[in-house]
Amino acid sequence: MAPRRTHKKSRNGCDQCKERRVKCDEKHPICSNCTARELLCTYLRIPQASSPRRTVHAVADHSQGPPPPETAQQEKHDKQPISSVAATGPSSSFSLRDLELMHKFSTETYRSLCGDQSDMDDWQVLIPQQSYNHTFLLHGILALAALHIAVTAPEPARALSYLDTALQYNNMAFAPFRQELDSLTPLNCDAVFAHSAIITVIGIALPRLSAQHRGECFSMIENMVTVFELLQGSTKISRISRLWLKGGVFSKYDFWQMENGDLDSEMTIAIEKLSGLNNCIADADVERCGANHEAIELLRSCFAKYNRLAHPVAILAWLVYVKKEFIDELRMRQPFPLLILLHWGVLLNELGNHFWWAQGCGKDLVTELLAELKSENTVWEQALQWPQKRVGV
Repeated sequence: MAPRRTHKKSRNGCDQCKERRVKCDEKHPICSNCTARELLCTYLRIPQASSPRRTVHAVADHSQGPPPPETAQQEKHDKQPISSVAATGPSSSFSLRDLELMHKFSTETYRSLCGDQSDMDDWQVLIPQQSYNHTFLLHGILALAALHIAVTAPEPARALSYLDTALQYNNMAFAPFRQELDSLTPLNCDAVFAHSAIITVIGIALPRLSAQHRGECFSMIENMVTVFELLQGSTKISRISRLWLKGGVFSKYDFWQMENGDLDSEMTIAIEKLSGLNNCIADADVERCGANHEAIELLRSCFAKYNRLAHPVAILAWLVYVKKEFIDELRMRQPFPLLILLHWGVLLNELGNHFWWAQGCGKDLVTELLAELKSENTVWEQALQWPQKRVGV
């Protein structure tokens, strides 16, 4: 009779497998059992000797006296951007910077995503709760908080450090977010919607701030085209999960259900001028004219909805719902789509008056577009005047 194989006992399994009293394969960052059951996988109960990083509890142990040299070196390391352990996903411990970022988000940064008082509880409490089960959303939250700290950091070195942290977390979230976007369910649609809002904010602010601090060349036009492309998949959220969202956190964020306000006379004239100029293109290119027409009418709705309720959704929805054909024209720097984008720059400037992440962006975009379009067509001179006047450039 063959000898019985010895059983190797381990105490390094994840917390969830321990609670269920099942064998854990101890894979990091997520074991196979938790992957199959779609659970948050943590290793908080691993004995101290087996954990390569200092945990939050270890901080209290050094309160009685100065830390040993090894601990002092670790504390210095914890103040640096994301470690390789954190970069792989949920881990058994978090660095001090991670905790700082979550505190920043829950006390200040969450307001950056709120249109009014009714949004506060959603972004301060409910969305962070969603991030417990969706790592890409957790990384998005930490990236936005790092970006917020970078904006207000007085020292250039500190600002660059947090900009690097924001970029790393944003990159970590990208692939998992795309995977979730391709497999929307009632369970993940709120998290996906929340993260699409976060990547919009990061996409607008991060490249511009990074270029400013590093002294690099930057184009607001190119940046906005990139944001358009990032958000192309977000139209899928609205189309597939609209009924699911109605029963969840984002029930009041439906752009199409927002009421229209009245446009003032100058705004009405400016939009009508765009429509008239687009009609002149119709004879030459019907398909291009159609994409432009839809972008103009969507822009009209954005102005009307924002006049009724000054909510970011009324402005950012334009980035989500314009057609791919229109974005392709923007990418090729076609003049008339750029003229339409110039008028949306007025709304982006409105965002900059209320939110740190959009401050100066609208003015930069309008200034760049004016420089590119002024010599394009003398017939457009009147169409250029209104955005220029509204933004003050």
